[in-house]
Amino acid sequence: MKSSGWGSNTALALLCTMSVSVAAQAQTQAYDIAAGDLKTALDSFVARSGVQLIYKLDDVAGRRSHGVKAQLPAEAALAALLGGSGLQLRREAGNAFVIFPVAAPAAAATAATAADDTALATVTVTAQKRPQTLLEVPSAVLSMSGERLRELGVNDFVALSQYTPGLVASNQLVGGRTVQTFTIRGIGNDDFRPNGSPSAAVHFDGVYMGSSALIGGQMFDVARVEVLKGPQGTLYGRNTTAGAINVISRKPGRATEGQASLTVGDYGNVRSEAAVGTPLDEHWSVRLAGVYDRSDGYQTNLGPGAYGGVSAAPAIAKNAAPAADAKSAASAFSAARALIAFKPVDGSSLLLNLHGFHESGGAQLPERTLASGKFAPNAPYTVDSNITPALRKDSHGASLTLDQELPGELLLSLLTGYEHLQQSYRWNDGQPIRYFDIDYADRVDQRLLEARLRNLDGAERGLDWVLGAMLFHDSVDMRSALDSSDYLRTVYATDYRQSRDSQALFGDLSKTIGQYWSVGLGLRYTTERSGFAGSSLDLNPYTTSLNRLAFPKVPVHFDEHFRDGRWSGKGTLSYRATPATMLYASFGQGFKAGGFDGSTITSREEALPFQSETVRAYEGGVKYLPNGPLQVDASLFYYDYRDMQASSVRNIANIPTGVRTNVAKASIVGAELNVVARPMRGLDLVLGVSTLRSSIADVASDDPLERARRLRSKLPNTPAYTASATVRYQRPVGAGTVLVSSLSGRWIDKYYGELDNFQAIGGDFVGDARLELRFGSRWSLAGWVKNLTDSRRYSGVGTVTATTAPLLRAAPRTVGLTTTASF
Repeated sequence: MKSSGWGSNTALALLCTMSVSVAAQAQTQAYDIAAGDLKTALDSFVARSGVQLIYKLDDVAGRRSHGVKAQLPAEAALAALLGGSGLQLRREAGNAFVIFPVAAPAAAATAATAADDTALATVTVTAQKRPQTLLEVPSAVLSMSGERLRELGVNDFVALSQYTPGLVASNQLVGGRTVQTFTIRGIGNDDFRPNGSPSAAVHFDGVYMGSSALIGGQMFDVARVEVLKGPQGTLYGRNTTAGAINVISRKPGRATEGQASLTVGDYGNVRSEAAVGTPLDEHWSVRLAGVYDRSDGYQTNLGPGAYGGVSAAPAIAKNAAPAADAKSAASAFSAARALIAFKPVDGSSLLLNLHGFHESGGAQLPERTLASGKFAPNAPYTVDSNITPALRKDSHGASLTLDQELPGELLLSLLTGYEHLQQSYRWNDGQPIRYFDIDYADRVDQRLLEARLRNLDGAERGLDWVLGAMLFHDSVDMRSALDSSDYLRTVYATDYRQSRDSQALFGDLSKTIGQYWSVGLGLRYTTERSGFAGSSLDLNPYTTSLNRLAFPKVPVHFDEHFRDGRWSGKGTLSYRATPATMLYASFGQGFKAGGFDGSTITSREEALPFQSETVRAYEGGVKYLPNGPLQVDASLFYYDYRDMQASSVRNIANIPTGVRTNVAKASIVGAELNVVARPMRGLDLVLGVSTLRSSIADVASDDPLERARRLRSKLPNTPAYTASATVRYQRPVGAGTVLVSSLSGRWIDKYYGELDNFQAIGGDFVGDARLELRFGSRWSLAGWVKNLTDSRRYSGVGTVTATTAPLLRAAPRTVGLTTTASF
């Protein structure tokens, strides 16, 4: 099967050429900002210049600007806008300015940190592909800064879910620490193979990650993470039925600065992270970042005991008998990123992102939580496997982003990216015999090109719009060897290849009507084309195969294709009740493209494509986000979920086999509440609560017993209630020394990890504590405890049936120290 991918070299050359072509333009920029409300003028300035402004809304509210109409450098234009307003500015590190009252210069520090009084900072996000405050976005968005992620010890999406109402993230049974799947408000993805796509579109610095295998390698040196809840079909496109997650790395600035940290903890955990950014001259700047993380793991493989060194028949090789190993899940991870920024003139910028990661070592295996035939359940944090689990992953990628201002108050953004991953791992289901021991070898390559054109004069005109197009291609090669020597007395080999191509056109606009109302409308049309070809063979190396009793259709050869074209979009209506309060309602439709099951194919029917799934979402909410000591946002939503894609477990010859297909129609109703408070100087309180009710309304199955069992079942990963909270207090304890203490935790109700609702997990509380001493702004030392109560919870679900429940257990209580130095 031939793929129809296109090369990335042409796109890279195009971006470079467009950037260099503007290098001869003047170093200043033309500004034409009308006199009027100062906040509106500052919004227009930010849209044109791309610089960051830091100020309190209360300082700006009610003030007027004389406007500016001239060819000026950015700082001079900003000074002109502030002339006569009673405000002044100060340049900060990087491309940022602090604005504060003339009569109170000390307020500059307060505006920059908002940590020394009871005012809460205004948060800026790019949820709608343009800079906006959270109050301006008529949908549910959670944004966490890099500083808060660091304090909470969030290094991956599973840890992020502890502080995000409505988000459940899980480790997969295979794939190591860099393969994680998400469920947002009951909609998610349970596919562990690399040809599957997350239901929440994950973007790193704007680059969409088309495979779950690509998403875990870049969570370091992060400026912020944005979680967009609900279908995001217009601006984020394919595979956004659950929502979207944006990870934005820290960018190079106009001052030399950096940070380094070292963490040591029990279970042999060592994590070191460092980053430095510096300008090279007035046009070029660079930021380098890297991380190394190793752990001995917390699982002991006891070995197969009496089942080691024996075989099912004289002709069959003997089963392996590895010795007990308390570090069977030990692994190491390293990653690096280089960002090179080029700004030839005002209004033109180019950013090159080079990155990669490596992971190697052992891997955690699932525990038997129920007796399986003659095998008893495992004790917590132990398995009795006949294999030594092993994995190796190598990934690298690059992206190039051009932002170019055009005449007519327009901004053209072009983004091209390439990602490559090669991985291999040895895994089994924790059994002491060769039931199905698997050696996987996968390769993933993806390319994308996206172009967007938007206006910059939305603040003056009351109209913001974006037009764009995207091309995406990926190819996935999957090979495996499945050793069933002690059960079916044979070994299987598979060789599959999948290729996908997607094209999309989209547009989005929002219009202010009068003083209080705003409407938004977005539409996107996406075409999808994919192919899946390969074979599954019974190698029968011992001439003793019992394959015909279990999989009579093996060997299997197939070559299947899938095509689809879908509209998606969103409409919003919002009302600004007060300057700090917005009420909104929205309707959206998203879809996740159809595809193919990447697990072991034992018949032609299993290789047939499943169809696209769709979600129609109805949502209403309120946001109260002043600069005062209390901020609240709440939302209610209802989802109509159709053609749900999921793994359907079938018992074939007494072998639980997951087949990915369209399984059901369902409905989801829920509510969320987020509260941020600063009741006194230095004390921060964060509370998040979510409730979900889901029900399968129709089941697609040829098995009447399966239909009856699943009808009105709960969707996977939909706990009825989730609550999380963080209490943080900082106070000075000496000259230049600050003590920061925090407690955080999440309680999650019981939920199911599979459609049949066989095995409930959850129903537990996990709490963390941290105590940090900050010595000035240059150095800190922190002690921390994770999982204070030593909750023995689960973080992943295997192929669960009425009689089997292989589950991955989450980490036990861990303690450690972290020291950080900044310059």
